[in-house]
Amino acid sequence: MIKYFTLEDQKLVDSMEETAETIWYCVERPTEEEINQLIKQFQIPKDYLTSVLDDAENSRVEEFNQEKLTKPALVLLQYPFPKTSPSGYFQVDTYPFSIILTPKKKLITITNHEPLFLKKVFHQTFQRNDLSTTLNIFMQLLWQITQSYNTYLSTLLAQCDLLETQLKVSTENKQLYQIMDIQKSLVYFKEATASNLEALQQLAENQSVKNNHAMMNHLRDVIIETEQAKTTARIRLKLVEQMNQTFSAIISNNLNNIMKILTSLTIILTIPTIIGSIYGMNIKLPIAERDDAFLWLILLTVIISLLTTYYLKKGKFL
Repeated sequence: MIKYFTLEDQKLVDSMEETAETIWYCVERPTEEEINQLIKQFQIPKDYLTSVLDDAENSRVEEFNQEKLTKPALVLLQYPFPKTSPSGYFQVDTYPFSIILTPKKKLITITNHEPLFLKKVFHQTFQRNDLSTTLNIFMQLLWQITQSYNTYLSTLLAQCDLLETQLKVSTENKQLYQIMDIQKSLVYFKEATASNLEALQQLAENQSVKNNHAMMNHLRDVIIETEQAKTTARIRLKLVEQMNQTFSAIISNNLNNIMKILTSLTIILTIPTIIGSIYGMNIKLPIAERDDAFLWLILLTVIISLLTTYYLKKGKFL
């Protein structure tokens, strides 16, 4: 599906069809027909368009080393995408997102999944600055991709804090599954932000970008935010790995405490059973012939049970 956007009063407008004023071609889950249409119209290499169909595609930059843009240039970055994991909990994966600048000063984006950050771009007002309209949208896309990582990192941190409050009483595996999904998300984040950072630094090294001081200033901000996301993801991943080990130990310890209490209760409840079994035998036993034998046996059972309880309590077995 292709959406055609024009810019009116510094806001993007979906024109529903291509016009002379179309500045951004937003392509989601492209069909073979749409891919061939864009290739023919803008002379774009096919792999620029089809690379996003591979969810494992790495970040890269191509053809930005031109002094003047005579061929389409590509920036492919990975962006975070929330989903439900196989275990049923919140997880964030990463997918590729292609941004193509054409010599005709048109912007083309391709993705195989609908990124949530695009909605922010669709509805924002583009402030007038020293960038051209196309580059202004281009830099906003880079910025929103980077910001989305920091947003989801905050969400994952909040989930970790919530799980920590459940540590004291947890004896179930569901928290471990949640931690596993958070850990998977952070592994994706760590690798994706490292790959994005490398691609953005390559972009910044191109002479055409260096010569555009306005673009270079905006790009530095994007690189700084990407470095922050990379560092945060790395630190959070280490903390979650440690938290996972601690969580496993605490769950095991809580289960051991429950088993210890149940074992102690079993010992106490066994005492009346033993005494009852002994006096249930058809042989001559002490006080068995007394009229108040039953009361004495109850009293003896209670005393022994209380003494056993006291001993177990004192030894912290109960």
